[in-house]
Amino acid sequence: MGLSGQSILVPNRRRDASRRLFCFPHAGVGPSVFRGWADDLGADTEVCLIQPPGKEGRHREAPCSSLETLLPALIEHMLPLLDRPFAFYGHSLGAKVGFECAVRLRRIHHVEPTHIFVGASPAPQLPWRHSPLRLLPVEEFLSEVEKRYGALPPEVISDAEMRALVLPILRADFAIIETYKYSPEPPLNCGLTAFGGLQDPTVKRPELEAWREQVTGRFRLQMLDGNHLFLKSCRAELLESIAGELNACCEGPRTSSAFR
Repeated sequence: MGLSGQSILVPNRRRDASRRLFCFPHAGVGPSVFRGWADDLGADTEVCLIQPPGKEGRHREAPCSSLETLLPALIEHMLPLLDRPFAFYGHSLGAKVGFECAVRLRRIHHVEPTHIFVGASPAPQLPWRHSPLRLLPVEEFLSEVEKRYGALPPEVISDAEMRALVLPILRADFAIIETYKYSPEPPLNCGLTAFGGLQDPTVKRPELEAWREQVTGRFRLQMLDGNHLFLKSCRAELLESIAGELNACCEGPRTSSAFR
């Protein structure tokens, strides 16, 4: 994989691509969760994978436990890649990270995505309705994560060495989720597609529909036949929907001048 800065991987450089799609991973994982997307989304889309500190190729770095520590460097590495229309896909935790990234890009750098895709995440203005997990003892923490999200490979539960690697990352990610504070701002000047899993016990349809408030453009909600991690089980349907929306929306860069 090619590297742009430390925070963003570009698996397939496509210098003639008409747009870029930045992909933000869910808790506990890194960019490998999007493996193959760069090939499947075609030549018109250059896929850029967010690699937070502590994960995969950055495993020697301490993971970030707040957006205040995560976003500044990420945005700095992203800026050189915003020379053409771009969109975001964020899954679960990644949806909040991507949203806050878009808000700060508009506020500070006066540029916005042409479209935002969010998966398995309540809208940011809604209060977090689940009990906190990040400070629980190890066994209880892993049990609750598995019960709520079904996200843990068996070796993480059974292998002490694997636990030692994964636990700090998971706890840091849950700290971001559970301490997130929404600050109201005007809606983003773009469209938004929210994806949900019909069998996801943690994110309900009304929580997805509430994303409508965050954009001035077209809003669409699509429910997929999967659980919280439907980006794996419903991959083909998800990517087909993303590709179709990208073809429809990515016609040119958006700047905050559109608000004036």
